[in-house]
Amino acid sequence: MLCEYIYKLKMNVTNTDLLNNRNKYSIDILEQNIVKNHLDEKILLATQTLTPEFCVKYILDLDIEGGGEESYIFDICYILQFQKHITEKELRDLIDV
Repeated sequence: MLCEYIYKLKMNVTNTDLLNNRNKYSIDILEQNIVKNHLDEKILLATQTLTPEFCVKYILDLDIEGGGEESYIFDICYILQFQKHITEKELRDLIDV
């Protein structure tokens, strides 16, 4: 059990891994790899089951006007299209905290 835990802590996940292993990775593993391995937000949304907290922290982009031409993509509606188990209220409640 401890060996499995240590292995997961050191697990290296790439965008290809996400595409080949849908809904496989825990939030802990995704958090460890999102910045380190430059995981693509679109791929994360389409292939993994994410929590509202993860989406707000790592994917949601509220700075639509200040961003590039793709900034609009990561708004609440876009996240909800892929993460059907999350509600708009859950995301908005986390934003308002």
